[in-house]
Amino acid sequence: MLSDKGSAVIKKYGILNTNIPEGHPFHGIPFPGDYLLDANGVVRDKLFLPNYQTRPAASEVLLKDFGFTDGAPTIAINAGGVRTTITTSSDRAVPGRQLGVSAVFEIPPGWHIYGQPLPDNYVATSVEFDPETVSDQSFDFPKATPVEFKELGETLPVYAGTVRVFGRVLIKSTLKPGEYQLKGTLRFQECNDQICELPQNVAFELPVTVAPMVAGAK
Repeated sequence: MLSDKGSAVIKKYGILNTNIPEGHPFHGIPFPGDYLLDANGVVRDKLFLPNYQTRPAASEVLLKDFGFTDGAPTIAINAGGVRTTITTSSDRAVPGRQLGVSAVFEIPPGWHIYGQPLPDNYVATSVEFDPETVSDQSFDFPKATPVEFKELGETLPVYAGTVRVFGRVLIKSTLKPGEYQLKGTLRFQECNDQICELPQNVAFELPVTVAPMVAGAK
């Protein structure tokens, strides 16, 4: 840990946390950030966050960039012809901890599911967690491929083959230590060039142990 009087170095790097006003005891700290470097010293990923309370765990980085789970909770959902595997980056968290979430969709040949933007008469693919245990969430879906359906007279964004999605959930800071289930819903609609199956709304659960915060050293 280095001393940075007056936040001079922080300001030169352009990472002064502007969300903390002057006069606040923490004014002058940087936006918290992480870099991922490979063996050759090349930056492969970076993540900067808006506040100092929310930090990614190493397990989240490993899941996002390497698909490494090390026994983390996973559920495989077979609905229609689509197989979806959802994994969280860890089975443990403290209140306010951010966890990574991976969702891998395996779509059979000749079929597709939908992305965004989409007309109201179709169902876009989504993964959503229940706010009972999660205070914030976001998912980064890859850009869907526009496909022209001449019989429908429409061009729609679709996913085919294998699609990988990564997201983040923030465990509620008000949760007491104990065993919980991260409840969620998977939604998608499976179609081919001639027909569409009924939309799928599949509930799922992934276990997480919320551990107590550790008191700082005196």
